[in-house]
Amino acid sequence: MKNIKLAKKYRPKTFKDVIGQEPVVRVLKASVIQNRYGSAYLFSGPYGDGKTTLSRIFAKAVLCDAPEDGEPCCACESCLLFEDESHFGYMELDAASYGGKDDMVSLRDDASSLSVSKKKIINIDESHDITKQGQDALLKQTEECPEHLIYEFCTTDPDKMRSTLRDRCMEFHITKVTPVQIAERLIVICDKEEMEYHEDAIQVIAERSGGHVRSAINLLEEVAYVGSITLENLNMVSRDFEEDIFIIISNLGIDVEKVINTYQSISSYLSSFEFYNMLLSMVTDATTYLYGYTNFSQKRLNFLIELKEVHGFSLVEFLNYLITRDKYVEKVGLQSDLIVLNYKFGASNFIPRIQQTQKISNKTQTDVPSKNTTTISPLSYAELSKLSIKERNALLRQQKKRLENQKLGDKEKSEIVPHKWPLPKEDRPGNTFESENLSAEVFSMNLVGGRIGENRSVVDSGTE
Repeated sequence: MKNIKLAKKYRPKTFKDVIGQEPVVRVLKASVIQNRYGSAYLFSGPYGDGKTTLSRIFAKAVLCDAPEDGEPCCACESCLLFEDESHFGYMELDAASYGGKDDMVSLRDDASSLSVSKKKIINIDESHDITKQGQDALLKQTEECPEHLIYEFCTTDPDKMRSTLRDRCMEFHITKVTPVQIAERLIVICDKEEMEYHEDAIQVIAERSGGHVRSAINLLEEVAYVGSITLENLNMVSRDFEEDIFIIISNLGIDVEKVINTYQSISSYLSSFEFYNMLLSMVTDATTYLYGYTNFSQKRLNFLIELKEVHGFSLVEFLNYLITRDKYVEKVGLQSDLIVLNYKFGASNFIPRIQQTQKISNKTQTDVPSKNTTTISPLSYAELSKLSIKERNALLRQQKKRLENQKLGDKEKSEIVPHKWPLPKEDRPGNTFESENLSAEVFSMNLVGGRIGENRSVVDSGTE
């Protein structure tokens, strides 16, 4: 057992071992207790969050000879066969290699035959990889499923599945697990494996996992190869780029050399996609914090507080830029994009310019009649922070509308065609014909250069 990877060794075998998915577990257990089952179940959610694990536990409980309060007993012949991956009533497939139409037709025909067990359960992992024709082949059977048959679909991308097939399933969305819950599970594993650990290192592992239990356990095992679970050993096997991302964002528009040098120091460790996601994640958190949300780790919160002081409400415009820019980054290149971002911050292009209406008094402006005059002036972060969120949003909407109208006006102006010729009438080419007999070449030149209009001579058959 010592050679088994920790993620597999501590994979939950019953519902009570599952963390962070209480609503889903409650429904599945109730289904087993009441012996009421649907024809198809869809488990969706991010990778590493327990979709396949939950579907297996549910199948194990359904097939169990003596389930206890909805849980598999883990002692009967059915449970032992299931754990040995040799149960004749359970089949698990990978749609990435077994998802074509012919595969699904063959699977459908085999599944319709009765099983020697009380149920036959077919679990299709990565079900979004089933072809459209393959999904169509399953529609009839999932709608009018034989009583002995249950389908389970597991996917990280349910939107790729046909809506007609999804509508026939009971769908459960598996959510990310909180760092607190992950840390508790890691401590249990450390105690059972007799690993020495520091709680601060366990907490950092939990936070770096991004809510994925399997990723956290894998990282824990990787650190364990080096020695005790400490921050020093953790940083040795897994570098933390959070501070580097913070340095890049906080220096945009201030120190371009520091921005580029920091990026180059981490570029060999991160793909463009990973770097941009980390950049987008921190700006998203900073914008969220800007509007009052504070539920972050202390380290993250310290970074966000400083970003608020450095960039203020420019972070909102920055976030909008990142969202619209995302799909072009691979083509442009991250270093080029960072230079553009540095220019935008340096040129104050990310500072919101708010419409302010000022009344100009007749006493001070005698030559201007009394009226409301709209002027555009930048508001500082300190001035904006005094406004309520509702007022800030209203002002930003006004500014956005003004800019759109300005762009529309510029476009219409550029498309205007002058009604008058720029040359005096006597200098316009091709306006008159001085000769009755014109060659074809001269006639053509005059025709192209001329303009049909008032006092234009018309040549017909060589006569004026």
